[in-house]
Order: sequence, then C-alpha cells, then structure tokens
Amino acid sequence: MSEILVEVTRSGIVESIHRGNIAVVDTTGKLLGSVGDPERITFFRSSAKPIIATAVLESGIVEKFKLDLKEVAIMASSHSGGKEHVAVLESIMDKTGISRSLLACGIKEPTGQEAAKELIAEGIEPNELHCNCSGKHLGVIAATKEKGLPDKDYHKYEHEIQKQIEKVVSDFTTMKSENIVKGIDGCGIPVYGIPLKNMALAYANLCNENFLDGKYKKSQNYVVSAMTLYPEMVAGKGRFDTELMKRFGDRLIAKFGAEGVHCLGLIGKGIGMAVKIEDGNSRGVNPAVLEALLQLNVLDRKEVDEAVEIKELWRPKVKNNRDEIVGEMRAVFQIQ
Repeated sequence: MSEILVEVTRSGIVESIHRGNIAVVDTTGKLLGSVGDPERITFFRSSAKPIIATAVLESGIVEKFKLDLKEVAIMASSHSGGKEHVAVLESIMDKTGISRSLLACGIKEPTGQEAAKELIAEGIEPNELHCNCSGKHLGVIAATKEKGLPDKDYHKYEHEIQKQIEKVVSDFTTMKSENIVKGIDGCGIPVYGIPLKNMALAYANLCNENFLDGKYKKSQNYVVSAMTLYPEMVAGKGRFDTELMKRFGDRLIAKFGAEGVHCLGLIGKGIGMAVKIEDGNSRGVNPAVLEALLQLNVLDRKEVDEAVEIKELWRPKVKNNRDEIVGEMRAVFQIQ
C-alpha cells in the first residue's frame, strides 16, 4: 500500500498530501530500500525514454547519420520546446532526411512556459517539433530508416521497430514481454506497465556498462554521456531533471515521466530508483526524489543547501498571488 510521501502546508497546517511508492534496487534486482509498495505496477511513461533511446541507437544511427551527443540527448528527452530544442531537432532531420510530416507524436504546445510565451509573442503556431516527445519519435524513425523498415505506422505495436524496442525494454527491466502491460502513451507510442522495482532495475542496468556482458555498452554510454553532458536537452531551463543533472550529473541520470513517475540511476554504482506519486500530481515528485537521495547519502544536506535552485525544488515554497510565502511542501517518509 502506498504511503504519504509529501505534505503541502499552509500556516503550519497540512492542507494536502501526496501518497506514493518508492523502490531502490541494485543490478541483481535486490531491493535496497523502499517506501510503500515496490511491486506497484505502473506505466513507465517518459521515464522509459533513455531505454528507448538505447534501443534505437543499437541500429547504428549515431555512426550512420553522424549524430552528436546533443542530438542523442534530445532523443531521450521530454524537452521544453524552446528554440534551442527545435534547432537540434531540425539538425537531426537534416542529417537523416526525415521530414516533419512523418512525426506521429501530434502537435502540442511547448512544455516550457518561456517557450510557449515566445511562440505566442511571435504569432507562431506550435507544430510537431514543439511536442516534448518529438526527439524520441525522430530517433525511432531514424532507426526504422537505417534498418530498411517501412516508416508508415512506426509508432504502432505491430510495427517491427516497436517489437525490437520492446525486446530491449524487456532486457533492461528483466520482464518477459508477455508479462509487460501494454498501453498507448500520450504521444501515440507504446508504453509499458511494469512493477516499480523493475523500472528502478532498468536504470540500475542502464548505469552498469557490464550489463549482459556489455551487450548494449556502446549505446548505454552514448545515452548516459549525452544526458549528463547536455542536461538542458533532456528537459529545459529550471526543470527538475535539467537542474539536477547540471549540478550532480557526475553521479546520476534522471528522467521524469507523466502522472508522477520519476526514475534515476547512479552512475558507476549500478543502483536505480523509481518513484510514483499515487495521485499523478507531478508537484510531489521533486521533494520526494531529493529527499530519497539525501536519505541514501547520494547527496548531502550541505550541498543541497548551497545549491539554491536544488534546495527550492526540495522544499518548494507555497506562495500567494502577491508572491508572499504562505506555506511549503515537505517530504515526510523514511526509506525502509
């Protein structure tokens, strides 16, 4: 059963709570710590993107199309849709010969508030490239192209490229394909429902270059290096994953998913963590993840206090319309 992870207070009174579950595992699948139910089955959502990126890189698209690490990073991203993100996406299209009309992710306004305001100010309508999942889609199409597969319906279950991606997801999570619950993600691509501890295991394996005797080593290294060297591509300025990896990218990779999902891997440690906020409200994610990192001694209180942007994500202030502080959010769990 889920437990209370985060409280939202106002004038010292607990006004709201966010229940959830946390799983921490090593590469053997051993549960190192948990809160609530680590067996809770949930959809991977966008936290699966680094694993999907690893899968598409196995096709050899980095070498074939001479992609750089910034371009790899955006394939594992839920980017903000800013001009800097669109420029990288356009670079991928130029190198691969993929046209925007092939993208099946749909049209969505930029996730980043600044990027959305810029489009409005310039009178520009959003297109597929502004969708936060467009990098993933370009990666999948590029892999489809390199393998000589048809690009029509590349996003559907029955397409061969999706079967190959699912095989890689199965490997990293150690879940048999028949035991993975299949759904459709917000961008139309298949999404995988698995126990939280197996999501954590996928990240432990992603951060272990000896996983399966190095079977995916090259692609793993591309993805981990890209995410930590170009964290601004993975999300965007001021967003949790970007700020966390900008500050602590020498020790971890992090990827947010919709409906209050977050996964994280410790580089060189072979340890993964997965968090699910039960009500799907993403505001509970940042305090929960940072508190878990503090309790696991991945971060220490002094360095969090010194990093203002990180501290504000750990104990966010509740403010009124006058920008006055009237309360705060705080994590209240203890990892067992």
